[in-house]
Amino acid sequence: MFRLLTLVVLCSVLAMAGAQEPAAPPAPVAPATDVAAEVNDFYAEYWKAWRERDLARVAEGLAAEFTLFTYVPGQGLAQVDRSRSVESVRQFFQTVYGQEVRWSHSVLTVIPRSDTEAIATLRNQFAWKDGRGEIELSLEVLRKGADGRWRLLRKWSEKHTY
Repeated sequence: MFRLLTLVVLCSVLAMAGAQEPAAPPAPVAPATDVAAEVNDFYAEYWKAWRERDLARVAEGLAAEFTLFTYVPGQGLAQVDRSRSVESVRQFFQTVYGQEVRWSHSVLTVIPRSDTEAIATLRNQFAWKDGRGEIELSLEVLRKGADGRWRLLRKWSEKHTY
């Protein structure tokens, strides 16, 4: 009992001695609300291009150096560049041509890194008319180009098919 009491007192003293005033968080490099609003506007247009199956507009949303990292069950981590990503989207659009697909997208959070770069976490879901579908969680890095347009730079993704 004495050891337990000694240990509790020692921990309390150390905690009090180490207690400091919490440091103030660093000031954001960009007005977070402006960057978040711009990123949300980007996604509204980007997802509209997906719904309309407009490959050119989807491709415009990807930076020239875009890279996708995704986990593929049974295979591990796959890395895909911009051209292969656009080709995959083209094949997907051909697969769903003439079919009803329901989409659901959510921006979970936007973290500005600067006036021209942000990190976003997203939840995307699509479902076929017969109930089959896919849910994806992703972490995406976006960059604003010299032309003032936001584009996806990197995407880290994990999917679940049902």
